[in-house]
Amino acid sequence: MTNKLIPWPVPFLAAIGTLMLLLLACGGEGDAGGSNPTGVAVVVSSSGPTATQPPSRTASPTPTPSPSPSPLDICSPNPDPATPAVLQVETPEAEAKTTIPVHVRGWSSNIGEEDKVVFVAVVDQKQDVLQTNEVPPQPREFRVPPAGLEITEFTRPFAIDILIDDVIRETPYCIWVYQDVDEEGKARGVVQVPIVVEPR
Repeated sequence: MTNKLIPWPVPFLAAIGTLMLLLLACGGEGDAGGSNPTGVAVVVSSSGPTATQPPSRTASPTPTPSPSPSPLDICSPNPDPATPAVLQVETPEAEAKTTIPVHVRGWSSNIGEEDKVVFVAVVDQKQDVLQTNEVPPQPREFRVPPAGLEITEFTRPFAIDILIDDVIRETPYCIWVYQDVDEEGKARGVVQVPIVVEPR
């Protein structure tokens, strides 16, 4: 009796081959080796080194420059302010920048009475009196008094050019103008004018 080989259909053989390949790829369910099946991707989440931010540079605080004193701060509190009806200074104006000589002019309602004078003093930043000048009245003819001044028969203008020594940079001063002093020699009825004197 002869054995006859029964030919397998090609699709059947292809299905068997595919099944065998799958079994080989999975390694079988009961694999005692416990190794990872081939073809299975294992994702391991690795945390890399934590990025640390570089320390930010803190800007060192810039020291605030000490402000130069304002001309308004040069004059000490006025001990006895004059009223505009009695005494007015027209020039220099407060906080004006001027050169030497410093032109000071104004009006008094009673400077012409009994040969009165106006005192014009220069005071520095330390409140030291650098000079005091006695200023006599000037003729009133052809002059126009300022508004607010009380006009009497003794109303007169006054003027003086002040020289200040050793001015080598912009320097603040306080001009004091007054007519009377008390028994202790302190000024009464004062007009204060802060100025800045520039070198020539």
